Order: sequence, then C-alpha cells, then structure tokens
Amino acid sequence: MKDATYVPQLVCRQAAMLAWTTGLGAVTPEALAEREDVSARIAGGRLDDAVRLGLLDRWSVLVGYSSLYTVTPKGRGLARKHQDAGSYTYPKGLGVSRIGIKDARHMIACAGVTAALERRYPGHRVIGERELRRDEREGGRRLASVEIGGVGRRRSHFPDMVIWPPATPATPATPATPATSTTPATSDTSPAASSMPAAPVAPGEPPPQPPLPVAVEVELTSKGKEELMENLRAWARCRYVEAVLYFAETRKIEEELLDGIEEVKAEEEIVVNPLSEILKPQPGFPLIDE
Repeated sequence: MKDATYVPQLVCRQAAMLAWTTGLGAVTPEALAEREDVSARIAGGRLDDAVRLGLLDRWSVLVGYSSLYTVTPKGRGLARKHQDAGSYTYPKGLGVSRIGIKDARHMIACAGVTAALERRYPGHRVIGERELRRDEREGGRRLASVEIGGVGRRRSHFPDMVIWPPATPATPATPATPATSTTPATSDTSPAASSMPAAPVAPGEPPPQPPLPVAVEVELTSKGKEELMENLRAWARCRYVEAVLYFAETRKIEEELLDGIEEVKAEEEIVVNPLSEILKPQPGFPLIDE
C-alpha cells in the first residue's frame, strides 16, 4: 500500500478556501478575513493569488463595494482533489454561481454574515441557500424552507442561511448534513457517529429526535406589506426549525419586521437583530442606524 501523498499546508488551506467558496457561491475579502481571523488585506491577497492561478474569478460589479470571488472549474478540481488531506468535504451538486448587479449587494452581506456565524457557533454547520436547496432536493423533503401562498400561487421560500446544531450521543445527526470545509461529517453512518454510545431510551418512549436548525434571513431592503406578512406567517407556522433570526440593515426595516412579528404573534419564534450586531463595517455597509 502506497503512502499518502504529502500535500503542503498552504495548498490544503487554499483548497479549503475554494471548497468554502463553492458552498457559498461567492465570497469577499472581508468574509474570508472573518473566517480565517486575518486582516482584510491579507485575505484579499490570498483571494487574488488564487485568481492569478486561475482558481477563482474576481467580480467588481458595484462601485464602492468589495469584489466578489467565485470558483473556476480549475479551482473546483483542486478542492475536490485535496479534500482528504484538508479534512473537509467538497460540496457536491452545486451549480455555477452567477454574479449580477441585482443580487451582488445581498451576496456580499450574506458571505460576511455566514463567516461571522461560523465563528460565533463553532461546531455547528452553517450553510447558505445553495446547499439547502441541494439538501432538500436530494432528501426529497423540506429541511428549513417554507411554503408560501394559497391555492394556485404556492411558492417555496428559502432562508439565506441555516445553522445546524451538532449531533450528540442523545440526538442523532440531522439528515443530509455532510461535512463542510469547517465542520466534520456528522451522519448516522459516519465512523464518529457509530462509535458514540446511544443514550438509553425507556420502553414506550419515542427515540430522540435530531436537533432542529435555525433559519437566518438578511434583510437589506423593505418588502411590501403583503410579501412580508406572508413570509412571517409561514415562519410562524413552521415546526421543523427551532427559530428564525433576522438581521436588518436599517432601523426602518427592523421596525417593519417587529411590527409584522407582533401582528402574527410570533415573538417566540422569530427574532430580529440589527445587521451591525453580526457584520463588521465594510465598503458599502457603514452599518449606521438610519
């Protein structure tokens, strides 16, 4: 049996960065800086180095905002190749992320919030909308999205990200939660899970259920009253998420959310925080109450 090929630490770190970017779709220097606990200048240098190597593409679509970086086919290949050495799992089944002016600002904010949540909740699995859509598609059921609308106008609404709690011996791993670039795999069939002793269950008692996720929404603009109330009612009815956490960029958006939550009587299920509570100031996001 041949010895495992040595992979330099720098390459492993770069491959993990590419896998993380693939999962989110696009990242910024500020998001990578938050994730790797370095300055935005150093993080930007690492991203630009990957651009020069043909592993990432750089998109500067909004004046006064940070650039977005997406993974190229060459970068995906490198991330897949070194996932064993890098102790992460490449996020399969995701399409190519497309950057447009309409969604760029929201993508910038979501990248930063995701990185901050990963640091705030170590051991949890934080995923974006792309990975949630894949997980629900492969699992054939809703995990953290909701259905909105009546007969003839039903639609699915996906949160911007989801926080999955870690599994414990008493609570088996949540379905469809493979490892990410920051969190080891936790599934009922993984070696780690199978080696954990199962908590005793009294006769007649149902087995322990997987921990429920928290849905996260990043609100940068005011929604129409009808759309806002439809979303809030759907979250208030949802019984397969533990809670919904909104981050509102402005005080006006925050007040609109709080008024709607009070109207649907969902104060226990839905929490609103200012975006400045999780996201550090960065180009295009001064995060001053307005």
